Amino acid sequence: MNEHYSPSRETLRAHRQIFWDAWQKAQADLPLNALEVRIARVIRMHPEYHPYFEDMEDFLERDFQMDDGMNPYLHLSLHLALEEQAATKQPPEMAQALIQMVSVKKMNRHDALHKILEVLAEVIHQSQRLGQEPNHQAYASQLKELTRT
Repeated sequence: MNEHYSPSRETLRAHRQIFWDAWQKAQADLPLNALEVRIARVIRMHPEYHPYFEDMEDFLERDFQMDDGMNPYLHLSLHLALEEQAATKQPPEMAQALIQMVSVKKMNRHDALHKILEVLAEVIHQSQRLGQEPNHQAYASQLKELTRT
């Protein structure tokens, strides 16, 4: 299987709508469910992306090019995935890496998450290029290596 999955425009809009709605509710001090709390926390950590949340249609429809740097929506999504991994301690290597980087190496939590995010993004990119599932062993191994350097 070497086909590249490309989500439909409707799927992208639906996923982005969840981020949009959570941020709008958070800004209006409305009650948030657990997922919305995590989404709002991740968006709050990235003030450089707040301007994207000023125009809903632009946010839902914009295409980001590789040379623009990382797609803000992708970056926020990967952050959300890492928050989920940290909360559930799955995979355990991710939780251990985060603890090691923050407690032992004295890194700021957000900076540590960005280092881990780079590893996750590379594993996902590699799996997409190969048309395979993400390599969990490679992810775990790279996370262990991250704490050694």
